[in-house]
Amino acid sequence: MVSEAKKASNLKWDQENMTYQTVKVRRELLEEFKAVCAARGDRVNTVLREAMERYIEENKAAGGG
Repeated sequence: MVSEAKKASNLKWDQENMTYQTVKVRRELLEEFKAVCAARGDRVNTVLREAMERYIEENKAAGGG
């Protein structure tokens, strides 16, 4: 059980440090992606975040940022 103080602290941190990115994709692509993530036991957000981090690192090394 998470205390109300901890919930408030987490919410404050999220508001200061996190943001949303909306992406428009074909419905079929998203459905298949979610199904593959579920079959592997992966979280959609984790897979997307890791892909973003990998893309940044690969392109920084190539002079892209």
